[in-house]
Parts: sequence; structure tokens; C-alpha cells
Amino acid sequence: MRLPKPLLNVFLAMSVGCISLVSSAAPEAKAEIEIEVSLKERYLWLKDSGTVVKRYPIAIGAPESPTIPGVFSILKKVKDPTYYSKSHHKVFPAGPNDPVGVRFMPYLKSATDGKVYAVHGTAWPRWVHLRAAASLGCIRMLNSDVIEVFNQVEVGTPVVIR
Repeated sequence: MRLPKPLLNVFLAMSVGCISLVSSAAPEAKAEIEIEVSLKERYLWLKDSGTVVKRYPIAIGAPESPTIPGVFSILKKVKDPTYYSKSHHKVFPAGPNDPVGVRFMPYLKSATDGKVYAVHGTAWPRWVHLRAAASLGCIRMLNSDVIEVFNQVEVGTPVVIR
């Protein structure tokens, strides 16, 4: 069945309008920030759309408390965290002497024991300079480096640990 010419024009106008609405509502291409960690090399790479922006030395978990490989994402961002040591029953106030440093970005909370794994700073930069396996499973960075990363990631940023 053929539509009368005025109805055909309305149909075409509506179709073209829908098409232009769809095309104008398309999302803009955005950079995809990602954190990648090599447990073997003991470096953290900040990547933007797959391209390495910067490489940072890290300390990882000790053999008795290893850093867990896998694909995770930043759960939250904490500036100037306060740390409570269960083993020492002590609260460490925010600052450079805090064992978790000046920034804290958890990416995993264990379902079995509630342990939190995070990318964070450190009060012991020597561990990072040596790229040591000395932490309780977290990824430790120099305080200046973790501030750089903290300022470039958002909650939900992928963390790939291999």
C-alpha cells in the first residue's frame, strides 16, 4: 500500500529526526585509565587507553601474605587515611608516618576474612626503592607516586594484577 505524499513526508521527517537524535546522543570517546601491576617486575603502570602514561616502582606482599593476582577495580579513594593496626592495637594518624601513607585506594575486600587489599603509600620508602616483597598483601608506593596515581584515577578504575 502506498502512503499519500503528505503522510510519506511526515514519516520521512520523523525518521530523519530519530536518526539525527540517535547520532547526536552518541557518547563521546573517553580515555580509559587503567592500573596494571606486575608482581614479577614489581612495577605499577598507569595506562590511558592502553598506552603507558607512567611506570612506578612498588613493594608487594611478602611470601606469607602475597598480593593476589586478578582483575579488580578501585572501590574508593581515601585522602590522608588513618590506619588501625590490629596486631599492635594502635591507631596511626594520617600523615607520612602512617603505615599506609598519604593515600589509600582499596580494590579488594576478601569475602572469607574481610581483609582489605589496596594500592597505598608507605611510611617505609626503602621497601619501594628495593621493590621488596614485604607488605601484608597490599601494593605500596612512594607517597609522592601514590598521590600522582590517586589524582588520575576514579572509583571503578580497573586494577589488573598479573
